[in-house]
Amino acid sequence: MKKYENRIVIVTRATRLEKVLAAQNTVSQARFYVKQLGGDFDEYEQEHLQYGSSVQNVKRDLDGLAGIQILDRQYLPNFVFAPDDIIVVVGQDGLVANTIKYLDDQPVIGINPDTSRWDGVLLPFLPGDAVKIVTETIEGKRKTEAVTMAKAKVQNGQELLAVNDFFIGQKGHASARYILKYGGYREPQSSSGIIVSTGLGSTGWMKSIIAGSSRISASVIGHPFGFDHDSERFVEEDAEISKQAEEESMAMDFMDVSEIQADMAPPEPMMEQAARAASAPRPMGTLKKASSFFEKKKKTYGISELSKVVGKWASEELVFAVREPFPSKTTGATLVFGTVSPGDTLRVESLMGENGVIFSDGIETDYISFNSGTEVLITKADKQGRMVV
Repeated sequence: MKKYENRIVIVTRATRLEKVLAAQNTVSQARFYVKQLGGDFDEYEQEHLQYGSSVQNVKRDLDGLAGIQILDRQYLPNFVFAPDDIIVVVGQDGLVANTIKYLDDQPVIGINPDTSRWDGVLLPFLPGDAVKIVTETIEGKRKTEAVTMAKAKVQNGQELLAVNDFFIGQKGHASARYILKYGGYREPQSSSGIIVSTGLGSTGWMKSIIAGSSRISASVIGHPFGFDHDSERFVEEDAEISKQAEEESMAMDFMDVSEIQADMAPPEPMMEQAARAASAPRPMGTLKKASSFFEKKKKTYGISELSKVVGKWASEELVFAVREPFPSKTTGATLVFGTVSPGDTLRVESLMGENGVIFSDGIETDYISFNSGTEVLITKADKQGRMVV
């Protein structure tokens, strides 16, 4: 008889060897294929054996605690998780991220099956820890940490969640064309795509982008391409945001004038009040705020700003970066990096005739089409994940 009524779902993924065998059919063909590519087939086999051994050990140790369900990564989108399920992920960090977005607040335990090969930022436990950690989690004696997610939503209602990051761009290696709208400004761009990262994902793809761009920037003396100021000419105030700011400002002025009139004079018809408010000079509070916000974002980011996001699983902010922006006669390269705070929105309008996509956490097969006329709104998601620590 099992000790607990909860179900333990052990999430796994195919190894590199299993993927090659699936494509090449036999071990000999797989060995030949890998060697032709300059790879070490023995390394593939050792990695496969180590991973398989770790999964079996975890399954064997947990078998006496509760019912066990082995779930391969490919079935995550269609699997129905129970509210009291305990999720044990045996694999790389990416597998943890892929799993969290299909859950509804169930606790996730990350197991590192091979510490010699994987850093395991999201895999704090070893196979031998499984029984202790699962038991403490079921009994409510283990701490958990919230994991912020990002949400992408397009006009037709389609939504996608990201635990690590979003990619917005072209399916292949072709340049992505779009209009980026940020901080009250907009800019047409051509690039290799946009990455939007959560605090959890900031140590992954975003880290490599920042590391590469920082090194390139430090290695280039001056501005050999002469686009430092030229590229900014395409940045303009976002008309939609400006209109909204004017409407808010007019509403504020109308309220102020109405209050003064109520105190100092007999009431006058509503239309006359509106006319008086419209003719009065209006403060550009919201627009100035957007302008100063943009000026701030043009400066470099220091430790005090990015430290709120990088490596912070529960960070309330998202970070975006444009990959390889190309300044030209029609495209700029100014709005290329920034943070998206709670309540703010990063908007991107597609100018691509075909092959535009938005996918999350490296899963290219699970995507939203992003072609001409489509606008995506990127925000912090209301839904959160829960990691056992």
